[in-house]
Amino acid sequence: MKTTRLTLTLAFVASLAAPILAETPAVDFDKGIDASAILKQAKEAAKADTKVVDAQYVGGRRTVQDCVTVSFGANDPAVSPTFSLRSVEYIEECYQTGDPRNGGGRQCYERPGYSYQELASVTLQDRQPLLPWERDTFRVCLDGPWLSFYDIETAYDYRLVSGGSYNGRYVLAPGRKVAQRPDPVGVLGELDSAMKLTLRDKWTSYYAGESIEIKYALKKNVENWFDPVIAEGAVTVPVAESYLVDLSRSSGLQNGKSYYVEYSIRRIGKVSTDKFTRTLETNKASRAAMSLALNK
Repeated sequence: MKTTRLTLTLAFVASLAAPILAETPAVDFDKGIDASAILKQAKEAAKADTKVVDAQYVGGRRTVQDCVTVSFGANDPAVSPTFSLRSVEYIEECYQTGDPRNGGGRQCYERPGYSYQELASVTLQDRQPLLPWERDTFRVCLDGPWLSFYDIETAYDYRLVSGGSYNGRYVLAPGRKVAQRPDPVGVLGELDSAMKLTLRDKWTSYYAGESIEIKYALKKNVENWFDPVIAEGAVTVPVAESYLVDLSRSSGLQNGKSYYVEYSIRRIGKVSTDKFTRTLETNKASRAAMSLALNK
């Protein structure tokens, strides 16, 4: 768990009612114990209470967690809508059936128990600006009577100002700026018939003075078969509005055949993390003869 994670678990007071069984007569230890009399009275009480099942006992409990993800974009309001969480408890009950020597045994089933419901919302106090592709994302969960709050990915190191009470209204304040992943579609590429890959950077102004690494793989498009890699590599260049990767001299290229490029990028600097984005794919382009490509 990263240090910026906010974790708050709140236990709400809930009364758990035990199954109502036939009342067994009280024993006065000062007067001694008459076992036969107690057993007789217990049997009579059990017969009188038709709701009692012989040898019935609670086997266990489980709850079904309910969660809501709350995400704030750069232009979203600083207050989320109020939402409802509902967690249901299930109780396992078991009983003995038949004679174990003749195939009888323990039978179990689940039945719904308590149902817990809470209202919650998330408010960002003194909100700071986000980069256009960034988001502050949180998760609120109700598991039985316990309400939990987590940050999934945020652009700031948030601290809890208030909330976590019975209504679950969380208020957060931003701390230091935290680098997030770059926009996965901030750089888009296109392959032409001359086998030249052009990539255009949507966020050049935000990364001025930094570098970018472009990882690529030129592939031949083969119908109903695996697409072989014709050329692959990586280049690191200063951030610019566009980038050109010349793949026209790759060995094995054939005129009239279809090709495309798989690529991903990573930002090198302080604005974003330096992890590669997910792999994207260009259009498919049919390779033209060199003379035709030069005349374009």
